[in-house]
Amino acid sequence: MKKILLFLSFILSYGSIIDTYRFEGIKPALNEIEKTIQSKNYWLNRIKNLNVKYGYYENNSYILLCDKRLKKLEVLRYKNGGINKITEFNNLIVGKSGQKQKEGDLRTPIGIYSLKYKIIPKNTFYGPLAFVTSYPNLYDKLHKRDGHGIWIHGKPLDGESRPDLSKGCIVLDNDKIEKLSKLINYQKTTLHIFEKPFYATKDDIASILALIYKWRWEWQNSNLKKYISFYSKDFHRSNGSNLKEFIAYKKRVFRNKKHQKVSIFFKNIKILPYPNAKNQKIYLVSFYEEYFSPTYTFKGNKEIFVRKENNKFKIFIEK
Repeated sequence: MKKILLFLSFILSYGSIIDTYRFEGIKPALNEIEKTIQSKNYWLNRIKNLNVKYGYYENNSYILLCDKRLKKLEVLRYKNGGINKITEFNNLIVGKSGQKQKEGDLRTPIGIYSLKYKIIPKNTFYGPLAFVTSYPNLYDKLHKRDGHGIWIHGKPLDGESRPDLSKGCIVLDNDKIEKLSKLINYQKTTLHIFEKPFYATKDDIASILALIYKWRWEWQNSNLKKYISFYSKDFHRSNGSNLKEFIAYKKRVFRNKKHQKVSIFFKNIKILPYPNAKNQKIYLVSFYEEYFSPTYTFKGNKEIFVRKENNKFKIFIEK
């Protein structure tokens, strides 16, 4: 019912689509809807009442903001387009300043991560519980950053104070890590780690939403030239292939799909401003993709990274 009401609201907001349906039928009307969701102005209107400072979310979420410089962790709740601050934890212990590059450099990474697991560590050094982060993520791997085991955890249960508590992790007092565990659903949480905050703008979010639907349209229609125009010259896939290799691969795929009906749907879109040491305008875009063709079906999570180049966003990393 909710989906039907949202669809009717969309139709009523764009009365010309109803006239197109009345006079020309369903196919031209659907084409007009497709053209509308590829419009930046449509998305600017759609998000005008949302708080997108920390990104665009289509589902309710928790946001952890770890400021390495101020040694502070803010806990936020994103719900129905609004952001509420739940609490903050000060006097964190974090690793050395700067971006983590390799195993053993004792730096806490800069970037955006999910919380993969909540565990009770076997080693009491890590306190009563810990959250295992997704470091290294796709961005880290393609920048040849290694290391592992970046956690949010507590302090030694024996109460001893030691100089090496972080080793690149985010360390809270034990009562605080237990409080954090009660405040969030870790499976619906994104962790932003930064030294200098980077905030999203509505103009950027609307531009990226329009871009991914234009990209999807060319993808569905196997239009290789226009599809490739959405990619940066220094694009890389998660398997390490570059733009030239990616084009050769897509040329083969599109040739096989040219006369097939392909349908692609995006759900649970997230667009997050990605902190980075170079201060580039980078966003992490993730969504649940459903791809249908007569010969192939895919359902699963997808990630792309977009970067502003010459005043246009381009895809420069894709999973």
